[in-house]
Amino acid sequence: MANSDEITLHRATAADLADVVELNRVENDDDRMTTGYLDWWYFNNPFNSFSFFLSRIGGRACGMCSSNDAQFVINGRPWKAGFIQKVLTSNEVRGKGLFGKLYVKTDTDFLERGGDCFLAFPNAVAKPIYLAKYSYSHGIYPDLTLLFTNPLHLAAGSQHEVVTQLDSTFFRQPTFQFENAMKKDEKFLNWRYLTFKSEHYKYVALAVKQAGKLVGYAFLKKIQKKGLPVFVLMDVAFHQQADLAHIIKQARIYAAKQLSVGLLYMGNPLIDAATKGVARKVWRNQFDFLVKGKNQAETDELAKVTFNFFFGDLDFV
Repeated sequence: MANSDEITLHRATAADLADVVELNRVENDDDRMTTGYLDWWYFNNPFNSFSFFLSRIGGRACGMCSSNDAQFVINGRPWKAGFIQKVLTSNEVRGKGLFGKLYVKTDTDFLERGGDCFLAFPNAVAKPIYLAKYSYSHGIYPDLTLLFTNPLHLAAGSQHEVVTQLDSTFFRQPTFQFENAMKKDEKFLNWRYLTFKSEHYKYVALAVKQAGKLVGYAFLKKIQKKGLPVFVLMDVAFHQQADLAHIIKQARIYAAKQLSVGLLYMGNPLIDAATKGVARKVWRNQFDFLVKGKNQAETDELAKVTFNFFFGDLDFV
């Protein structure tokens, strides 16, 4: 067993990605992570802003930590948020403090690049460490809601079409900005849903019309939940809040015609209101969600915010 003096830590580059994939395969048995995915998610992200560090021992990758940055509007103000996405060390070096060194390096790098806050959906291992050592607080956990399929939608007429590119003229006008949510534009949506394809990452982009006019988009992904087909609402884009109910209805009609049991979305009060009366199942506390500002006052402020997340905000979905 090597001592900690032989462990190196450096900023990851595209040349390191194969070793990162192998580290995750060995330690996490994770087949969703590929070099193509990592190159897309970090090195080709339109925000072009991330922290990614790798440790090696004897030339082998033995630890990593990464965060991807996004622009949010929180309490009416712009915030640059860092999503801590992966902190992993190999069994070979556990107990040597590498987890902490990697995390602190990533945290410091983000703040030096002008970051404002951290948002994290940690696993069971990382959660107590973030809370005890790195000054995180519990955020308001988002709900998970499944809108059940309406059998009548099987025969309903549709006002949507599956598209493989976005209409750039639609995005000349800024799209609706949800409160306490990530800022997104045509460049982000095109990157997120139309530029990377793999067995795990298959998305459906629905262009939704009303009276023949394009009023918005819904971005979906088909998954299995408890062995049943479900469509996940990854994102929406529209101009007028009044169009949201129609867009969600068209997404539900599409999901019904694909013989799924429903449409799944992360807690969102506007979508809740736009689908009032629709049969649903709501799960509470399905996500561990932690927040941290640059100081305790900011952390306390963030802990009281009800965020409007979409599944598309998260990695590996």
